[in-house]
Amino acid sequence: MPIARTLSDLTADERHVLRSVALLDAFDLDLATAAAGLPHQARALRLIKRLFVRENAFGLWPYHLHGLIRSTIRSADDQADDRWTDNDWQGAAERALAALGTQWAGAGIAGQGRMLLVACLRQDLSLARDFGLGLVWLSDAAWAYVSDSVWEPLAPPAQPDRTDGLGTAADALVELLAALARRQHEHRSVTASRLTAVTSSQLLPAELHEVGVYYLAKAHRGLGDSTASRHGIQLVAEGGGRLAPAARRGLAHLARLAGDFPTAHDTAQTLGWEGRQHRVEGDISWPHGDMARAAAAYATARDQAEQHGIAGERATSQTQRAFVLAFTDPETTDDELHLVGQLLTGLDLRPRPSPRRSPPSSGTRGHSAASSPYASCVPRSATPA
Repeated sequence: MPIARTLSDLTADERHVLRSVALLDAFDLDLATAAAGLPHQARALRLIKRLFVRENAFGLWPYHLHGLIRSTIRSADDQADDRWTDNDWQGAAERALAALGTQWAGAGIAGQGRMLLVACLRQDLSLARDFGLGLVWLSDAAWAYVSDSVWEPLAPPAQPDRTDGLGTAADALVELLAALARRQHEHRSVTASRLTAVTSSQLLPAELHEVGVYYLAKAHRGLGDSTASRHGIQLVAEGGGRLAPAARRGLAHLARLAGDFPTAHDTAQTLGWEGRQHRVEGDISWPHGDMARAAAAYATARDQAEQHGIAGERATSQTQRAFVLAFTDPETTDDELHLVGQLLTGLDLRPRPSPRRSPPSSGTRGHSAASSPYASCVPRSATPA
């Protein structure tokens, strides 16, 4: 479909909305209206009735444009009288960023939580990077993403003509979250290299910079570089920020790995719930053959996680409990592992069709859920890092 013909068939209002939603992977009426900077939905409603607007009734956002249409609209040499300037595109990107932030802020009310967080981040990281926008609400969203330690893939497609490395805070945030999401799938040396580039850039706000330092230290620990790991973990622990409890736990693990069990034990006693004290106590006890104490510690950690509503931590602690009981009480191990299976059920978040709300009507433009870039996701909770 030639872009000139597509645009010429639309009203001026529809062209305005079309250009705005071309910035988005998927959208609904509210998002299209806000991105276009319009006070009412009527013009967006007229646009979505056009045949080139695809609909996925099961998506988080039900409407989207084919990728070719989006890229053509954004890159075409538009000769229409109302063609957009660079400032117009910048303004639309800023409005879209703000609108997605507003939707995420209302996620608790809507009950969508993690699913909406990840979807908003995937859209807004691309907008912020491509248009050099400020982080605005993305800092808080990044913290929400990191705190669950689920690590869904977030990185937008690479910019093929971009060769100058990290230049903005948005660039650094994209690389930070991409490195964290990939760290279970890449060698720790790759993760360390990526996080070193992020922390060396000094582009992120202090709290997000601390995230890079913390996970770089964890990568160094995985590489066996205890000195570098301890230095980074100590910096985060002494900083007293949001990751300080996790950093103190890291110091206990480093002491345990070094064979300094008295220090590891003493450090564990200071961690409390935020530092996952009982799980660390279990980690210290079982290498000494004290399986009964380790099993009890893991059970306490599991129950605390249940009280705090942290499903991933609950499953992790129960898994470790099943492991240690396998050495001392094999007859109960099957029951413990069965409970592990129950607790792990649903703790996976991957792009997939959401649970059916209702079948599409015969008038719905027929597109499979897989045709949308935002076929919905199934959320999970997880263990804090």
